[in-house]
Amino acid sequence: MNHPSAPCFDRLVPVSDRYASLPVAEAFTWAACTGEVGPGEWYMVAFRSTRRPDVDEARLTAHDDWAHEEAMHAPGFVHYFRGPTTPSGGCMSFCLWDSRAEARAAAGRPAHTRAAALTHETYASYTLEFHRVRRLEGDGGFTFEPYDAPPPTRTVGIAASRGAAPGLAPS
Repeated sequence: MNHPSAPCFDRLVPVSDRYASLPVAEAFTWAACTGEVGPGEWYMVAFRSTRRPDVDEARLTAHDDWAHEEAMHAPGFVHYFRGPTTPSGGCMSFCLWDSRAEARAAAGRPAHTRAAALTHETYASYTLEFHRVRRLEGDGGFTFEPYDAPPPTRTVGIAASRGAAPGLAPS
């Protein structure tokens, strides 16, 4: 998916006002874009936050806009979703990248560095989540897992190698 912001991801919207507290796989209308996204794997950085009541929204938005503009021109950028602020001040935004290395490289760019420097004065709390997002061939949707989770183990061929009849699992 090596192209600036995939238009199909522009159709993503939060599922409810509670979206910021839901797992990322349940928080957005992912099915809205599955028909246009082929098989692949992406790196996602999700930013969950609660804004301080006295935050300077104009300043925060300006820095976010500059960082977004900068990211769109970085290698590996796929999509940025700027989440709406809930009535309680919660928010979840995320960025999709072709790879973790490209996301990390973009995080060191000047506009992102300046925006990140505002976190302590603009947010009462925040967390970063790192996910592996996959869409498999013929699969109906996306899968999400923590980026650092170990890959699933495969047991294909174990029964045959232990002398069991093909197609039967060892007991």
